[in-house]
Amino acid sequence: METQDLTRQTIRYYWRHAMQHKGYFFGAFTFIPLAILILNFIPPLLIAHILERISSGQFVHGHLSPFVPDLVLYSILTLISGIILWRIAIYFYWKLEMHVLRDIHREVFDHLLSLSANFHANRFGGSLVSQTTKLGNSYVRAADTTTFNLISLLLSCLFAFVILLPSVPWIACIQLALSAVFMVIAIFATRKVRNLRNAEAAAENAQTGQLADAISNVMAIKSFSGSNYERKLFNKVTDKTLMATRNVMRASMKQDTVFAGGTTIVGISALVLATMSVVLDHATIGSAFLVITYTGVIAQQLWNFAEHTLRDYNRAFGDAQGMIETLAITPEVKDAANPQKVRMQHGEIEFKDMSFTHPDAKEEDVLFDRFNLHLAPGEKIGLVGHSGSGKTTLTKLLLRFHDLDGGQILIDGQDIAAVTQDDLRSRIAYVPQEPLLFHRSIRENIAYGNPGATEAEIRDAAEKAYATEFIEKLPKGYDTLVGERGVKLSGGQRQRIVIARAIIKNAPILVLDEATSALDSESEVLIQAALWELMKGRTAIVIAHRLSTIQKMDRIIVLDDGALIEQGSHTDLLKQKGTYAKLWAHQSGGFIED
Repeated sequence: METQDLTRQTIRYYWRHAMQHKGYFFGAFTFIPLAILILNFIPPLLIAHILERISSGQFVHGHLSPFVPDLVLYSILTLISGIILWRIAIYFYWKLEMHVLRDIHREVFDHLLSLSANFHANRFGGSLVSQTTKLGNSYVRAADTTTFNLISLLLSCLFAFVILLPSVPWIACIQLALSAVFMVIAIFATRKVRNLRNAEAAAENAQTGQLADAISNVMAIKSFSGSNYERKLFNKVTDKTLMATRNVMRASMKQDTVFAGGTTIVGISALVLATMSVVLDHATIGSAFLVITYTGVIAQQLWNFAEHTLRDYNRAFGDAQGMIETLAITPEVKDAANPQKVRMQHGEIEFKDMSFTHPDAKEEDVLFDRFNLHLAPGEKIGLVGHSGSGKTTLTKLLLRFHDLDGGQILIDGQDIAAVTQDDLRSRIAYVPQEPLLFHRSIRENIAYGNPGATEAEIRDAAEKAYATEFIEKLPKGYDTLVGERGVKLSGGQRQRIVIARAIIKNAPILVLDEATSALDSESEVLIQAALWELMKGRTAIVIAHRLSTIQKMDRIIVLDDGALIEQGSHTDLLKQKGTYAKLWAHQSGGFIED
């Protein structure tokens, strides 16, 4: 997407969020113009009036009474604007900013959760976090710049023009025209810097992603003596960031030199024009004072516009670019517009004429082609096959992590695409090959399967998963924080926590993807008993390379490149002397030889 399109999209995005809080918005932008007018433009009018009285001799020496009304009004207006109006304006502005930031972070969070597993598999989590933070900061930068720089400048030009027009119309018009020309030139002149800012933001995002990837895998780096290699990779991305920032600095310095000259010329012109108005056009001293004062105010704001406003806009829109592009991505898997009420209670599963190709695969590399499989309620099946045969993909399709290219998956006769993803997954307890834990307490991780679970239910689930023994040995027991992704626990301990979470969920369908692969033999024997107890009365799909774990299943399904090539009990399949029998014969240490 082009940079200009992204900028327009960012502006529309921020405007949409601001308009959701119209009360705060209009409150802020009613009092801000009033505060600017009364603080910056009315007091100089009063001073000009006093100067005209003095220059014309309309006063008696020793008597201040002619000036008292102007002095009192000047003091009152200054106090009202500086203390009252600005405080009210800032109150509304802050309230608007706080609510918009909250809404932005919530929307980004919801959108990231809605994106597919394929999206997240191809992104650095650290970069997404960085982009989210930058989007919020970008709004603050853009809103502050617009409110206190751009709007202040435009209002100053307008107020100065209106006030000066009756007394020195030609100067008022020249001042307005010069200001407009200066702003237009500044906008076009900063285009190069804006593009360089976008490149800098992209380099910073890449640097953050590289850092997050390394920190997340720090133990792999240490165990493989990869410090020097990772250091070289990180040095490369930091050098790219340095180069990007250096390019921005050089372009900005050239730009600033031009703008400094322009604002200096404006200031000099103001003095010359003010003098000419008095000498040639018989303008009053008060009018000359207003020309110099207002032009000084505008010149300073023009300098801020060129030096800070446009720079801040460039930085803000550059920082927002990454997440704005992400927000424009349509989720691959979406809920139906009018989802049905979920009716999945018994666990009957039917894969009906199912076709699917992985998103990153070629069109001809179809994995499932009109695949059919039926599971009766409460039936326990094992999925077997070499790596890449489609076992895990089959379970992910059941969980609707991907949408089908054709056919249907039905649970109790209801198409899984007809209900919401949350409703579907609430009926399935999933234990993946890699234990997924939050950096929270053991109690919270177990209860995630049923947030309303009681303490007794949590402990009962832990006991059934044979996790009680190691939990109670920890200094803080169930309150122990497990670390990011559970790094403070061993692989077997993490898996037992995940199994306890599945137990407490109490769903009619159970999916186990190598659920015991991280366990030692003794733990596996214990948990196998717990899993058989858990599977009672439930439909279960169990993926296992270790064939001993699925011998007692009602049925074993053998897959090969997405095709069902054999099915039956362990004994029946051995008698057939086919693929399953070969896998069984080739096992060494309980694992399939690929």
